Amino acid sequence: MTISSINLVLAGPWDRFVSYSGLHLVSIFVCVLAVAALAGIGRTLSDTSKTALRRALSVFAIAYWIVCYTMLWYRDGLDLPSGLPLHICELNSLIAPLALLTLNRWLRATAYFWTFALTTQAFVQPTLTTGPAGAFFWLFWAQHTIVLACAVYDLAVVGFRPNWQDLLRVYVVSVIYLAIVVPLNLEFGMNFGFLGNPPPARVPPFVDALGPWPWRALTVVALAAAGFAILVLPWRGRTSHKPT
Repeated sequence: MTISSINLVLAGPWDRFVSYSGLHLVSIFVCVLAVAALAGIGRTLSDTSKTALRRALSVFAIAYWIVCYTMLWYRDGLDLPSGLPLHICELNSLIAPLALLTLNRWLRATAYFWTFALTTQAFVQPTLTTGPAGAFFWLFWAQHTIVLACAVYDLAVVGFRPNWQDLLRVYVVSVIYLAIVVPLNLEFGMNFGFLGNPPPARVPPFVDALGPWPWRALTVVALAAAGFAILVLPWRGRTSHKPT
């Protein structure tokens, strides 16, 4: 079971989503505009109000995650292991708001690197076929926009500045993630982290383009590791602001 099991599609021209279409571009624009507006508002507030908005965003995001997955489990039953929220974006939907709420350095590092290296890929290469007539369309964009909003707020308003120690932190967390999902993928034919070897129909085109399994899984890991390292470079020599 995944969040895509909610697919209440109505008949009509809006029941399908095509990547790189006008609808795709409009969706990205609206999501980015919402994130930018929230960060912009946050930067104009007093320190007390910034803290209140940070906590409100965090609590809302956590509540959204709990409601969505509780609703799915109640609707379809918990199908182990496919029902576990172990895809990067699903995990990051919880990690990012917890990072913003607690300001824990390990969580903030994970949220930053996972969001900008991995979750943003959902905007560029969405694994989405349902259009606005289906509930999954709205859940998909809302989920990823909330994650991005948390990460951007931490950077633009709270003042988080990742460093080389944070890169090591996300490498450690990512290795732990691999240690959990790779055995599940091998044992149950899952594709958590796009690292598994499911039937060809369940492999997204952009992952399939990386070559046959298991080489594509190694390529995914290598690209993620390189992306994490690149994301440190803009912040060299800069220190985090005092949290607000």
